[in-house]
Amino acid sequence: MKDLPESPENYPGSDASPDEILNLASAYSEAANALFDAAKKGRALSYAPARLCAIHATELFLNAFLRRSGESPERIRGRLHNLADDDFCNTLRLKKKTAKHLVDMTDRREYLISRYAPELTSQHTELTRLKATLNEVQSKVTHYFDSS
Repeated sequence: MKDLPESPENYPGSDASPDEILNLASAYSEAANALFDAAKKGRALSYAPARLCAIHATELFLNAFLRRSGESPERIRGRLHNLADDDFCNTLRLKKKTAKHLVDMTDRREYLISRYAPELTSQHTELTRLKATLNEVQSKVTHYFDSS
């Protein structure tokens, strides 16, 4: 396998268009929904893959929005999984609960907990809130792309 050069211009995804990022976000959202359906009730860790896909899809929808708004890939990578963005929330008119959840997920570092910390599953947000956030973000970002 050929190694990728270390320069910022050649970072994977740097050349992706906002529409390609939106399509990738939609694919992760579909995967999250399938994984939620396959998880076993009462077994918190069985939801971990679905949570990770849902959080990642949410982040990709944010990234697609930011790229469409003119942000560089380097600045977006520099956010380090920060889902809280006032311009994003205001432009898309996200519900206050959704905007707060994006801040809370960032503050609790849910992305990292989902990936690496099975002992911290009690710190996850409720599944219904995570699904509602993903659904609203997906709907509003998709509408934003369709109308711009």
